[in-house]
Amino acid sequence: MEKNKTGKYLKYAIGEIILVVIGILIALSINNWNEGRKNKILVENYTQNLIEDLTKDSISISRLIVNIKNDSTFLNNFEKRISKSTAALDTILKIARYEYNFYIWIHEDYNNDTFKVLASTGNIGLFKSEITNDLNTLHNLQEEALNAQNQTFETYRNGLIRYAQKYPIPFQSNLIANGTPAADIIWKQISLREHSTEFNALVIAKGDSYRLSLRSLPMVLVRTNELLTKLRD
Repeated sequence: MEKNKTGKYLKYAIGEIILVVIGILIALSINNWNEGRKNKILVENYTQNLIEDLTKDSISISRLIVNIKNDSTFLNNFEKRISKSTAALDTILKIARYEYNFYIWIHEDYNNDTFKVLASTGNIGLFKSEITNDLNTLHNLQEEALNAQNQTFETYRNGLIRYAQKYPIPFQSNLIANGTPAADIIWKQISLREHSTEFNALVIAKGDSYRLSLRSLPMVLVRTNELLTKLRD
């Protein structure tokens, strides 16, 4: 201050401050660029994993729809045969013993491990809002389809257990396997009327499950394929 150098020191201090600010801005820019690069790699990896998951789902759902439609056709043909039969109860018994497929086609689960990781880590926010919305929408559709299916499957499963307690069915570990002498004795001693109503309830439960599946699965398939297209692009 005695030598009137205050102005020079102020200029020097301001210059230092400017240099520090510039340095901080450069560091932030480098850090942001590095984070952006890391996030880009993350998104690319997640995208590839999502494509693999959704491709598996698309294939399995398509096959399942075909199997459900084929089995539904058998059920419809059984109904037509029985309605035209002059010995309907005997026809039902023949179908139950030799032709009916006690297995029911269901979708056990979806390949959503990648989606779960994205949701739990918050990295789903790395994607564009359109993709994020599509992922959430598809996940909700999958959950609704599984819930509806599980309810009807449980009804069929319980009916099948009750049916198996009275009649021989072709399942593994069945001590009275269908087609054996023991099974023939049981079939000869059953009440055709009781069997017909119990078998009919079983078929109805399977048909209900299939109708719900054919209502929900095609929507899930469409959404899955649409999202696949966007991710591949």
